[in-house]
Amino acid sequence: MSYLYFIIIVLALAAIAGVGFWYFRRWRQGQWLDDAIKSELLAAWTYTPAEWQQAVNDEFSWGRAGDSAEVFIYSSLIYIKSGSKRRFFELERDRRVVTFAGYAGIEGNPLKIRVRWKIVRTKKNGIQETNYYKEDYRIPVPLREKDTVLKVVEFFQTRLENNLAAYTAVLPDDQPISLFGKDGF
Repeated sequence: MSYLYFIIIVLALAAIAGVGFWYFRRWRQGQWLDDAIKSELLAAWTYTPAEWQQAVNDEFSWGRAGDSAEVFIYSSLIYIKSGSKRRFFELERDRRVVTFAGYAGIEGNPLKIRVRWKIVRTKKNGIQETNYYKEDYRIPVPLREKDTVLKVVEFFQTRLENNLAAYTAVLPDDQPISLFGKDGF
């Protein structure tokens, strides 16, 4: 009988530890989100229900059609909220660098942003292993927000042109580098 109590206690402690870790991660993520939202707001707009329906069909499969949604683009993240659903995409965190921002300015073309970063790990034998990562984000843009989004593109392009060292730091040695620091999408 004492063996059964021991198993129950171990399972209860494991469940408490799991819930505690989950709350800690949520708290830490919330702290980061609060700090990121304090960064510079570059653009914001609200999708109409029809625009949101199209955005859900084109890019945001996690969204729920029928609602409207708001988009906030900060210098360090993209934050989208629709009803009770909220998503954010990190642009600058843990040495991430926006290496491309582009928008054609015509109906149906999304804002395209590429984020790159690298992680260097040292193995037990002392050898360093470098892994390179990239994420692409496509944000559908209502045509009425064309000028606002072009300013977002200009912001990221100017930042990249002024800091080419950050760009080259997140690219593998065997990947070609554009003379103008532009990362093809």
